[in-house]
Formats: sequence, C-alpha cells, structure tokens
Amino acid sequence: MHVLVVNVGSTSFKYRLLAMPEERVLAEGRLERIGSASSPVEFSSGEHSEKSTIYLPDYAAAIGKMMSDLTSAKSPVESLKQIDAVGFKTVVIDGVPGCVLLDDDAVSRMEALNDIAPAHNPPYVNAVRQMRALFPDLPLVGLFEPAFHVTMPDYAYTYGVPHSWAEKYGVRKFGYHGASHRYVAETAPKLAGIDPSRCRLISAHLGGSSSLCAIRNGQSIDTSMGMSPQSGVDHSTRNGDLDVFAVLHVMDKEGLSTSDVRRILCKEAGLAGISGTSGDVRDLEAASASGNDRARLALDVFCYNVKKTIGAMAAALGGLDVIGLAGGIGERGVNVRKRILNGLDFLGVALDEERNSAHTGQEGVISTDASPVKVVVVRTNEELIVARSVFALLSGNAS
Repeated sequence: MHVLVVNVGSTSFKYRLLAMPEERVLAEGRLERIGSASSPVEFSSGEHSEKSTIYLPDYAAAIGKMMSDLTSAKSPVESLKQIDAVGFKTVVIDGVPGCVLLDDDAVSRMEALNDIAPAHNPPYVNAVRQMRALFPDLPLVGLFEPAFHVTMPDYAYTYGVPHSWAEKYGVRKFGYHGASHRYVAETAPKLAGIDPSRCRLISAHLGGSSSLCAIRNGQSIDTSMGMSPQSGVDHSTRNGDLDVFAVLHVMDKEGLSTSDVRRILCKEAGLAGISGTSGDVRDLEAASASGNDRARLALDVFCYNVKKTIGAMAAALGGLDVIGLAGGIGERGVNVRKRILNGLDFLGVALDEERNSAHTGQEGVISTDASPVKVVVVRTNEELIVARSVFALLSGNAS
C-alpha cells in the first residue's frame, strides 16, 4: 500500500510517500512560505534531490506542485492511481480523537473546533477539501494529535471549571503533538537501552510549537498542552500558559474582540511577543549574543519553563528513567538543551557536554554513562506514525 502523508502548517506544506507495511520512504517534499512572493521548495526521491524557489499563492497551488513532483520522471510513482490513501496529521476534532476517515461528518467536526486551534485546523480543513475535490475516490484519513493522550487519567485532564462546561462543551485538557510523543515513546527507551514497557519517560517536543509529555510504560499520563495548542510552555508566536483574567483585563482596556485576541495570541505572542523581534530560537540566540536583552529574556523564559515542566512531569511519573528530546530545537538546539538540562542533577540528570555538542540532528545518548537518568536525542518521525495508523485502519487492524 502506498500512503501519502501530508503535514499542513500555517504557511508550510510537507509530505512523504511511504510503501506500507515495509515502511519504506519513496519520496518526500517540503514547500514553505505559501502565499509569499517566493516559496522555497524541496523534493527528494531515492538518491535524487532538488531545490527551487517558485510562487505558490495558496494551498491549491502547493498541492498541485506536490502532485506534479510525485509523478515526475524522478519519482517512483508513474500515476497518481498508485497512491492508495492520504494520511493527514490532523490537529483536533469534536468528539473522541483517533484515526478516522475524513468524510463530511469528520470535516464538520473539525470545523466545530476551529476556534480552539485557529492557526492549525482551518489549513487542514482546506487541504482535506481540496484533496477530496481533486481525488474523490481516494481514502483520506486523519490521525488526530490528541489520540495518544486518551490514556490520561481523569484527574490529569480535568479543569477547575463548572462541570456543565465539560458536559456541554467538552472543556478539558486534550494534549497535542501526539504522533511525535508516540514515536519518542517507542524510540527513546530503546536508544537508552531500557524496555519501553517498563520506562518512566518525559518526551519533550521542542520547536516552533513545543510540548512535554509524561509517559509511563508507553502510555501518556499527562502533557503540558491543554484544550488548545495555546498552552504549556511558550511557543514561537503563540502564548503558553496564561492567566485567563489577564486576557480579560486587556480585552476590556483595549476594547478587543475574541477574534482580535485569537489573532494576537496566535501570531504576536510567545517568544516573538517577548522579544519583539523573532520567535525563532536561532534568531534569539544571535540577538541575545549581540546584547538584545528582550531576546535574552525570551530564551530565559523558554528554558526555565521547559526545565520546570520536566520537574513537574517527573513528579507525575513518580520518578524518571529517560528524557527524550525531539523537534527542531530538541534535535538541533545544542545550547538550549544544555541550559534546560543543567541543574537537573537532583533528578539524576548528568549531561555529557561533548556528546551534546556532537549530536546536532543525530540520534543518540547525550547524558554521561554514569547518569541515572538517560537523556537521548530522537529524530521524531510523525509521518511514520501516521502511515502506520492509516495502514492499520484501511487493513482492518486498527486497535
């Protein structure tokens, strides 16, 4: 079975074509800055790879470019008919999350929570509808990010709000980055030489969007993100945990609508809001080194909150065996990793600085041999988790 996995961002579009169940990557691509004057495009298949810059006004153009590259002479696919299904790393849906066929009902239930994930859900809804219009007979499947977190106990996902809010509107902690945390749950213990079924693990997916997850014996028991992806540690342009009354206070003072606040907290908050320049950690490190104090503060806030959350997750687990670092920052942010991990010796974490420096985008252990808690870098593979779920669903083997 050939499964095309699509990962839709607010201005980006990534895809990977896999042969299942062999889990062999046939082709993959990345299209960025969609809607801008110029969009960087990458495509690779086997030993062939190419980069270009073109104009992609919208997601329809991005999908067209993807299909063109997938059927080019450099691609192993001669016809789009060789693609058996499309899997989406979907974000949130009204109702029980899982791996589901994206029919009219499922898409409507996604739209019902657009206000919960305004930066994520609408692009996915649009991409799904465009793919359905182009290929009406092709099965489209979504693996929703909260699916990995359905094992959380009720006391971990319940908010201190009127119970009627939970009953009527489903107000509770959902959790996100489920595909990444699931992959880390499977991979990090093995890298550390520990049985995944007997492991207390903290998975830290750190990037433009970040979350941490407490995992016991392969199952999520708590996570830093809540009902929306706007919570937990601060993100690139989105706020992290925030006192709701602070928001109400500013709304009253500024005369802001809920739409205004959603826009501000999605695009002008987080590390970018603190620094006033950028939400990209690489930019912040450069600016901080040049004496920009707000960039320094943004980095301090991020590292402090990740460190503090690791401590909270370790308490929830009742101890700790492994920390798995993934995502763009987790996999390549040598300096940020050092700042987060130093000072966690009380938990049994001892960082090997030479290993840390050597593991930039490479998997492996970065703690010392004597460290009671093993720290590993994991190159997360969300697309593989989605492809496995799609294959299981369409083969009738979904759990």
